[in-house]
Amino acid sequence: MKQLILLACFACLALGGCTSPEELPAGPAGSVSAPSASQAALSGQPEPTAAPEAPTPLGSGTIQYDAGAAPLTSGQEAAIHAYMTAAYEALARLQEPDFSALFSDQTQARASESGIALQIGLRTLIDGVDYSLTGYSYTLNCRETIQREDGTVEMNALETSVQNFAQFPGVDSERGRNFHSFVLEETADGWRIRSHMQYDTLYGQLMDGGDWRGDFAQAYTDAMPEFLAQLRAAYAQREAERGQGSTLPAADEPYDRTAALAYAGQYAMSRNANWADFSYSGGNCQNYVSQCLLAGGIPVDPYGDAVWTYGDGSRERSGSWASVTQFLQYASGNTGFGLVSQVGAPYYTGEPGDLIQMGTEEGWHHVVIIGDLVTDEAGNTVDYLIHSNTNDMKNYPASLYGYPVFALTRIAGWNRG
Repeated sequence: MKQLILLACFACLALGGCTSPEELPAGPAGSVSAPSASQAALSGQPEPTAAPEAPTPLGSGTIQYDAGAAPLTSGQEAAIHAYMTAAYEALARLQEPDFSALFSDQTQARASESGIALQIGLRTLIDGVDYSLTGYSYTLNCRETIQREDGTVEMNALETSVQNFAQFPGVDSERGRNFHSFVLEETADGWRIRSHMQYDTLYGQLMDGGDWRGDFAQAYTDAMPEFLAQLRAAYAQREAERGQGSTLPAADEPYDRTAALAYAGQYAMSRNANWADFSYSGGNCQNYVSQCLLAGGIPVDPYGDAVWTYGDGSRERSGSWASVTQFLQYASGNTGFGLVSQVGAPYYTGEPGDLIQMGTEEGWHHVVIIGDLVTDEAGNTVDYLIHSNTNDMKNYPASLYGYPVFALTRIAGWNRG
């Protein structure tokens, strides 16, 4: 989960309430107006064909300010809204964007284009699944604005969004705590974006614990094609294992999947105030999933060598409660009392309430709980809708997370010992 710490560091800030309208910046420098029809007739030239109108945006967004964050000007906000709209419209239509007119630095523009291209690559990964968007809305919660000595303005924000995928009519797929950093520069043609960083798995690997304000633009652009190829290869490997059977081990007491999922849905985009929140100390994903299992009737297990406890004043919280790696060690090694599960089950045998661990070849970084199955026309599972914490998600496709390594842990129930 260390790659998610950077996102989590911004989670404790309160949201403000200043909202501004969406505007578009002036056109790029050097643009020339087409001749009018009367001018064309006088010159003997054919009348110009009217340029096709841009499609009406499928969604919209707002900017809100935390207490103490200085509001941006209308021109600065317009530059950010123009980027966000262009990015979501590209995702909606699954067409790679051209950000050149929005940026003052074209290396940075290409890096942001690569980030959207990576997401489009993931959204077109599964044949027969339509991950285009029919609608979207976003809110950028600005935690700080910084006026730099060179005249540029930095804005750091956490995004909350709702995306409506064509594959799931009527379903709101929610995503929260998605970190953005914009640096804005005033040019002769108005405010433009000098640089933009949106946290994702590839950025996390390039940063490798370093300063997120570092310049990773060219490195990201260079690394993206190979990383997308790696994600495609991982998907192909999962597909090659399709059809493998899975038999859950017997358990004395069943897992209450309905109760676990009710809790998961309630707290995917928020936090239960009765529990500690580890969002800014390593990530809250396993802590959240452990709470879901407890809500599903799996009891804490303080017995033996493999333990899973949260601490109640009489005993300490075990590492397995909030660490993805240590939870897997507990789930694999537990005998006697407590959790009964199947670790490393065939990927497409999951059910709502089961868990998916995510990471890289170097280790596990994230865990989510399955909320529903995504099936093809024949009823075969091709993806999962999941709930998660830290990068908060609700009813969101698992395949869009962008980790190269996935593993399924099926939950059977628990033994009385």
